Amino acid sequence: MADKPMVAAHDQMMTLHISQHVEAHEPRESDPHYHLFDQAKRRLKAQGLWKCVIDDELCGGRPELHHSYVEFSEVGSTDPDKVAKHLGLHFNDDEDFQRWVEGPGNLEVLCSNHHRTRYGIHVLPEPLWQAVRYHKSGHEAPAHFVTAEEAEQRTTRRP
Repeated sequence: MADKPMVAAHDQMMTLHISQHVEAHEPRESDPHYHLFDQAKRRLKAQGLWKCVIDDELCGGRPELHHSYVEFSEVGSTDPDKVAKHLGLHFNDDEDFQRWVEGPGNLEVLCSNHHRTRYGIHVLPEPLWQAVRYHKSGHEAPAHFVTAEEAEQRTTRRP
């Protein structure tokens, strides 16, 4: 197979408009499983693990717990059987599933930058988030969120 020339590095703008449907849900504090979330947080802190699992130059802000597979606000519209099959788990009943959602198997520590801001899992599409998660230190982040105003400025600056 002949060597193919490298594609030069380039920035590529894309626009996403996402409509997210969030089922009605009680505030976190009234969730009967919320204490499990707090327990997981306390254990992580006690074990010295209360820091962003990404641990790179993009880290910033305070540590936060992210629901990795099933977001708390989506638990009511999530099929536990599909989750169990996909992740190789077994839930005895809905209560068992609810406990798992608030437990260590569904939680990871991210800094606010990697959780909710321009480099965050709640902002970037999954393939781009994974590229940010695993990018090499010293290289530009593969993606980050830009506001509509920033996108417009970039577009008008280009020849």
